[in-house]
Amino acid sequence: MRLFRIRTLKVRLIISIFVIITSVYSCFAIAILLAYQDNLLNLEKVYRSGRFGVLLLIVIFFVVSSIIGGMIFYRFNEIFLKPLDRLSTALKQVETGNYDVAVSTDVHIRELRRLMEGFNRMTREISSVELLKKDFISYFSHEFKTPITSIRGFSRLILEHDLEPQKQQEYIDIIYREADRLIGMSSNVLTLTKLEHQASLNETKSFSLDEQLRRTLLLLEKQWSEKQLDLILDMDEIEIDSNEEMVKQIWINVIGNAINYSTHQGKLKIGCKQDGEFAKVRIRDYGAGMNDLTRERIFEKFYQGDASHGASGNGLGMSIVNRILDLCDGKIVIKSQVDKGTTVIIYLPLTLAP
Repeated sequence: MRLFRIRTLKVRLIISIFVIITSVYSCFAIAILLAYQDNLLNLEKVYRSGRFGVLLLIVIFFVVSSIIGGMIFYRFNEIFLKPLDRLSTALKQVETGNYDVAVSTDVHIRELRRLMEGFNRMTREISSVELLKKDFISYFSHEFKTPITSIRGFSRLILEHDLEPQKQQEYIDIIYREADRLIGMSSNVLTLTKLEHQASLNETKSFSLDEQLRRTLLLLEKQWSEKQLDLILDMDEIEIDSNEEMVKQIWINVIGNAINYSTHQGKLKIGCKQDGEFAKVRIRDYGAGMNDLTRERIFEKFYQGDASHGASGNGLGMSIVNRILDLCDGKIVIKSQVDKGTTVIIYLPLTLAP
């Protein structure tokens, strides 16, 4: 990709200016020779004829115009050619695959400045897409091998062995769960990588936080109904200004975890109160709980803690929650004890800082 041939253009401009200047000076020289051909060979006659001053003025004009022309060309080179030369160098970097490059927009010509700014926006977008692709491949391949190996192994057992119907159904259920896990993993990885390369919230609006929590519980009704959990709700009416879809992802992950790690026929408490300039949401389960190591590492990608105490997952949910809270200027506090349950307290600002 070569959008500009700056060096060739520069050489052509220099040659063109040189030819023009040489031609002008040549014309002046010829005119002088024709006008004073009788007197040029005799300086005394030139001086006596009063034309010496004219020749002197022409010489001075020649020197001054040369100096001015040189200064104009130097300024032209600084203002126009050097920025284009920098852009050409940056384009060569992009051509070789280096998208982490930017050019200075400190130029005097408005059109050139817009060109530089457009180039910088382009490289930022391309760099973001490349990082997104690399992160997705890295994260996904990290956990891809285990479920795909499981699917392959149990599929081979079903194909190559005459299994009892009960055993066959058990293996089919495992294959289904692992395939479902892969789908959830790919969705979460894409969500997380997009969030990590997002600098700020967009599409913010005012919405009812307590109503959103109730809708999330309806969305997760199947899960808490299967465990026959006793829901205890204590929610005040609170309006917040934020990105509704992102905040919804917080409750899906946190309440989903609370349900997964709750004991059968246990309790699940959800409270929502205003605390100064923040909305305070408290989610309490009475399930497996976490040890200190798990609590410290819960926001690490793919970290799942002690798998024996809960349902299967992909270890990305809390990483997503943490990133969304960073974007929202919120915070999270986790308190937990093994076999006594977990309390998650989330603070969200009522209005986003300008």
